[in-house]
Amino acid sequence: MSKTLISTRGLRKTYGKRNNKFDALRGVTFDINEGESVAIIGKSGSGKSTLMHLLALLDKPTKGEITLNSHPTAKLKARHLNVIRNKEFGFVFQSFFMNSNDTVLNNVILPLKIAGVGYRERRRRAIAALKTVKFDDKRNNKANDLSGGQKQRVCIARAIVNNPKVIFADEPTGNLDSATGEKIMNLLFRLNREKGITLIIVTHDQDLANKCQRQINIKDGRIVSDTAAEFEPDDDGDEEIREIVGDEDSDDWDDEDATPEKFAGDNNIDGMLDRQPHVTHIDIDEEEEN
Repeated sequence: MSKTLISTRGLRKTYGKRNNKFDALRGVTFDINEGESVAIIGKSGSGKSTLMHLLALLDKPTKGEITLNSHPTAKLKARHLNVIRNKEFGFVFQSFFMNSNDTVLNNVILPLKIAGVGYRERRRRAIAALKTVKFDDKRNNKANDLSGGQKQRVCIARAIVNNPKVIFADEPTGNLDSATGEKIMNLLFRLNREKGITLIIVTHDQDLANKCQRQINIKDGRIVSDTAAEFEPDDDGDEEIREIVGDEDSDDWDDEDATPEKFAGDNNIDGMLDRQPHVTHIDIDEEEEN
């Protein structure tokens, strides 16, 4: 039996007050198991993106509870959340959250550098990730010079470079041509199956949702259906996965540059990229606020 990874109970999210009050989520309860591929679908304004931000611990609910590996997350301190997001999660959002003045390669490398991966290994894995999105030839370009579609490719490479346990993807192929989009999704689903990475996708695309093992349909902030979808395994992406993940027993994992001071000026998603040295284990315990 699969282990429950993420649970929500009575999840509510409200924006504004009084006459400007808007209930984006209205009592959402469900579980996501380790290794599942889950599509969260719904029309614009349904609350699906709000739900993803809460699941990814990028925002807090107004009411209700989110647990990760059976541990409540509400009282985790910011520094602990930062470690979890850097080490455990990969992100692909429509807002790119890139350092626009840095190179493509350095944007992809950054999560590995902060995690303490050595120079040669992080460079190899970042270039391999860029190759999977057909963008390694632009690795020295400044992010500020890229189009929206190109930035999305870089974000996908950054999401997979750290071999995360969970990938959160908000319309991950929305700005890609069909051929590249298909290649990226084949890779993500292959990582999901072969490496046990939990894949959580927000999408309007029913064809993409049908590739997931499960669909959660959101309407007006509530779950209206939660069903299994047809899921056809695809063998594409094997070579790309081997290139990115590499040798997990590699000794090239310590970096004297991986200190908080080195990253004081880097842009990220409100702590998505942890400003801590290399972390070898994450123990998610409830911490009381002072």
